[in-house]
Formats: sequence, C-alpha cells, structure tokens
Amino acid sequence: MDLQLHIPSDEQAINPVCDFTYSWCLNSGLTKQEASKFTIAVSELITDIILFAYPESENKFIDLTFRQTLSDIELIASEAGEPFDPDQHRYSPESALDKGDFEGAGLRIIRRFTDDFLFINRGREGKEFRLQKEVDTHYLDELMELSRSLKPKEPEKKLADVSYSIKQITPADAEDIAKLIYRTYEYTYTKEDLYFPKKIEQTLIGKEKLGVITRGEKGEALGYFAILPKEDSNIAEVGEAVVSPDYRKQGIMSNMMEHLIKVGRSHNLKALYGKAVTNHPVSQRVNHKFGFTSTGLMLLDTNNVVFKGFDEQYPQPVSVIIDVLPLQENKPKDVYLPAKYQQLLTESYQQLGIPITPKKPNGYTMAEKSDADLEINYADSTAHIILNKYGPDFKSVLQEMINSLLEQETLNAIYLDLPLQNEATPSQLKELEGLGFIYCGLAPYFHQGADYIRLQKICMPLDFDLVDVHSDFGKQIKSFIANEYSRNS
Repeated sequence: MDLQLHIPSDEQAINPVCDFTYSWCLNSGLTKQEASKFTIAVSELITDIILFAYPESENKFIDLTFRQTLSDIELIASEAGEPFDPDQHRYSPESALDKGDFEGAGLRIIRRFTDDFLFINRGREGKEFRLQKEVDTHYLDELMELSRSLKPKEPEKKLADVSYSIKQITPADAEDIAKLIYRTYEYTYTKEDLYFPKKIEQTLIGKEKLGVITRGEKGEALGYFAILPKEDSNIAEVGEAVVSPDYRKQGIMSNMMEHLIKVGRSHNLKALYGKAVTNHPVSQRVNHKFGFTSTGLMLLDTNNVVFKGFDEQYPQPVSVIIDVLPLQENKPKDVYLPAKYQQLLTESYQQLGIPITPKKPNGYTMAEKSDADLEINYADSTAHIILNKYGPDFKSVLQEMINSLLEQETLNAIYLDLPLQNEATPSQLKELEGLGFIYCGLAPYFHQGADYIRLQKICMPLDFDLVDVHSDFGKQIKSFIANEYSRNS
C-alpha cells in the first residue's frame, strides 16, 4: 500500500517529513544506520526542491509517495517547479577544495545514500525524483535453511488415500499459507511477503486478497489459491496458487479454481485475469480449462521463478501470457481501434465474448498536458506506463520518460497501456513510431473499468523459441508479436 504526503514548499515541512521517513524506513525493515542514510537523502532532495525548484514562489506543493515491498522501498517526489537538468549540476571535488563551490553536492549525497536515484522530466507535468533502497532479506534465507535442516522427514503419502475440503481463507490461515509457499518453492518465490505470516494476515484483514485454502482430514494445509483485487478497477488477478508437492495430481488446483470463480462472482467482479508463465505452461492449461482467454503476451516480464522439481536453468527472464475470464454479462461498448492492430484486437474481443462497436475518431479535444502513471518493478527490472490523458506533449513526454529510464536503469522491458475508449488513441499510437514499441495485447477493464491496448518495448535480446504458449489463440498472438519484433530489430 502506498502512503502519500502533500506538503508545502516550505522549509518548516522538512523536519516532520524526515521524522516520518525515518520511522517508515525502520518499519520497512531497514537498519537504523540505513534508515538514517535514506532519511538524509530525502532531506537533501526536499531541501533542493524548495530552494531551487521554487526559489521565488509561495503556496507551492510537493507530492511524496512512499512505496514499500519486502525487497525494497521507494520514495517518489513530484513537483512542478523550474526546469532542471541534473547533468549540469555535477559535483566537483576540485572545485569544492579550491573554490568552495559545492554545487551538485546534494545530488552526490542522495546517490551515495540510496541504491538507485532516478530523475524523470515529465514536461508540463513537472519533474519526478525516485529514491530506492533495497531491504536486506538475507536472513530469510538463513531461517529457511535452518527450517529445512530441522524439519523431520515426512513419510510418503498414498495418493489414493487423500481426501480434503476447501474453505475461504481467514487471517488464522496465514502461517499455514507461508509454510505451503516454502514447501513448494523453498525460498525462490518472487512475492517475498508470503514467507511472513504477519504480512499475510494484514492483507487478509485489509481485504487486499480473497482466496481459498484446502485442508486434509486432519486439518493439515494442502493448497492455497488467491485472487488479488486491483486498486484502480473492478477486476482481480488470479495468483499465489500453490499445492503441496505431496498432494499434487489430486484435482486440488482445479477445485480451488472453481471456488475462486464463485468468490469473484459473489464480489461482483467484472473479470478475473492471470499472468501465466511460459517456461512451464501448467498454469496456462489450468486457466484455459476454466474458460480463460489469452489476450496478450508480456515478454521478459519477470525474473526467473524456480519451481521445486524443475532443476533446469532458464536462460532469460520469464515471459507471461495474459489470460482473462469475464464474470458478468457484457454490454456493447464503443472502442477506437488502431488500424495496425484492429484485426487482432477485434478477434480478442470475439474470443472473450465482449461485444464492441469499432468507431472512427470524429475530432477530439486533448487535455492541456499529458497525464501518465509510471510504475517501476525493481525486482523484475521492468517499467510500466499507464496513459490517463493525452496532451499535445504526449510523444515528447513519453520519449523523455523512456530516455530517463534507459539512461539510469538496466531494464528488461517497458510496457505502455493506452485507452481504447479514447478517440485520440489511434492517431497518437502512430506518433510512437520510432520509439521501439510493439504489440503486447488487449487489457480489458484493467484501469478504471476501461479497456486498454498494451504495448511493449523490449530492452534486451530474447529467444522466442523459449516462450512456450499453450492455447491456439495465444500462439497466434505470439506469432504476431514475434513478426513485429523481428521487423523492428
């Protein structure tokens, strides 16, 4: 969950923000020393913004977003002050010694006291600074190794003797869920919060996930499956699926999926979607057994997921198939389909059973300036841009964001979502030629209940032969993307 502060550009705001930052860092898992360093970096950043972005202005504000995972923390500072180029303000030790010129010293401190410092010029939307710090979780590995060494060897279970029941999860199930994750993935699972019962308990209390747990005759946990509601739309992601290795091939996963679909309908969700890995397409087969439709292929989306029982090394980041299952009857909707992708998008809608009326733009009014959200997944080395409003500066803002990302980050891929119910999308997509984006897929209901076309920019070499797609339509999408990627390489 993000925490957000809206503070005035006043020096009196610095100390309260620093106090909050330090406490937040400690609660996020940083040591006192690392929390102090990160707080100093935040203090330097806010001070520089107040002094140099708003040198003569009063009644201006700075927006701060505090973002936390178990593997890292991130502070995002947004402001709309005077233009700024960090390359023109580099610190020189010689000038500091000889002339007492400490220009750029603040930026140097910020870089030294954080693991990643990113500056993004967003044109008329202002500027954005991102400070990131990794949380040291090596002790988690030590605890898991100790758990493995002390764990008594369990007798093999006869598959024919297994009987089980499936119930909706409650906060009391948190510890058993963590144990299931470890027994299946050991400590390679990418969602690290699932190793911490307290974190799981908090998400269940806060209704951040809905799901079911499977238990055997003696109450032992055999499987867990959850859906994760999106914050910005009435849909949920099917994820966090696990069955204890000793109880596989018993129909547990399929039965849990049936229950999850009922849970989704009972909460009036518009749709469920899943991101099924393409290195082991088991999850794809499960999705399609229950009527999911493949609508996209996200290349290089996640760093390698290691499954217990699969020992081979996968030589590139793992791509994922987007699978979607509508849960409610869909009314016809007007969409504006880019000519380049109209046929594939139309077929995707047909596969989903969503009726559409393709419309031709009939003149549209742009916003005064573009508005886009940026999400960076540091663990998977990807970035995601969601376009909210088109402005005349759309291409230049997007180009600047991409340049900033690629100059300062080593990314596998950048994804871009454009709204299909916005008349400007067909013409604005043409403006993106030369930026290296190719098709990714259809993302129905993904933001604010609206449909989006997802594009992707691949930032490292990849081997399409390693991308294993199960469904026939998924293979069609893969072939289309592979051809477009080849033409743009």
